[in-house]
Amino acid sequence: MRIILDCFGGDNCPQSAIDGALLALEDDKSLRIALCGDSKTIEDYLADKICDRQRIEILPAQSVISNDDSPALAIRRKKDSSMVIGLKALASEEYDGFVSSGNTGALLVGASVLVKLIDGVQRASLSPLLPTVVDGKSTILVDGGANVDCKASMLQEFAIMGSIFTSSVLGVENPKVALLNNGSEEEKGNALTKEAHLLLKNTNINFVGNIEARELLSGDVDVVVADGFAGNVALKSLEGMGKGIFTLLKKYIYEGGLRAKLGYLLLKPSLRKLKGIMSSDSVGGGVFLGVKKIVVKAHGASNAVAFKNAIQRASEMAQANLVEKIQEALANKVGANA
Repeated sequence: MRIILDCFGGDNCPQSAIDGALLALEDDKSLRIALCGDSKTIEDYLADKICDRQRIEILPAQSVISNDDSPALAIRRKKDSSMVIGLKALASEEYDGFVSSGNTGALLVGASVLVKLIDGVQRASLSPLLPTVVDGKSTILVDGGANVDCKASMLQEFAIMGSIFTSSVLGVENPKVALLNNGSEEEKGNALTKEAHLLLKNTNINFVGNIEARELLSGDVDVVVADGFAGNVALKSLEGMGKGIFTLLKKYIYEGGLRAKLGYLLLKPSLRKLKGIMSSDSVGGGVFLGVKKIVVKAHGASNAVAFKNAIQRASEMAQANLVEKIQEALANKVGANA
């Protein structure tokens, strides 16, 4: 597999991005990575590193798309940026995937315009994996924030693509698909979710009905379908809740005296494991389902471990022929009989 890594644009770039690439190369001896960005900065950083340079390529880029840039304008005007050059290279046949922690909107626009969408896909869906209370099980959220305004037919496409991802990449047989809503009853929701519910009932996927946000981490379903507005609100709420719980826990341990501190020492290994599972670093990033090549958006504050996991996730999806399976499903209407 040949993966392109945008080494600039994120909060901890380029150091964490390059370190993550080196970790990924160490784990997978068949992997090759193209580091995209300022070539001198990358070369200088690699000079002190022990690595297999034969599996590392550098794609020179002169500028960076920042989070303050307008997505559409940035893609059009910053043609020498690490993101644009990386995406253009991805559009060629020689690369299998692209990872970036840069501007999410620009990455969505760039992936859609430069790499192109799969025939039959209206919009790409940013699809992060959520941890669950079931050991070793994740739930994919489609859409997690790319498209705030959706049509019911778009949610149907998200459901089909999410189902294919879960079966192809995660190995889940006949994955359970649910629609994010404000109640589990079929009649609940707004005009969009009611129309989408009817469409999903008549789609050849394992649709199990509505799911409330409080059940997102239950592990009861494999795919949660949402418009980008509701999906992003739910996702940010989960992130905030996790941070809030650990902040309060530290506060109460500090205020609880000797007994609380002793209890913390006993629970420390379990709390560390919990924090690791809940951290976005363990997932690496969310994939833009619906694009003709694998494009993974890593968290803006990704560390080296998060970049490594994002690169590995991109490689796994490419090896699973995810794009080809989505193309086949939508072209032949396998997955939809409505």
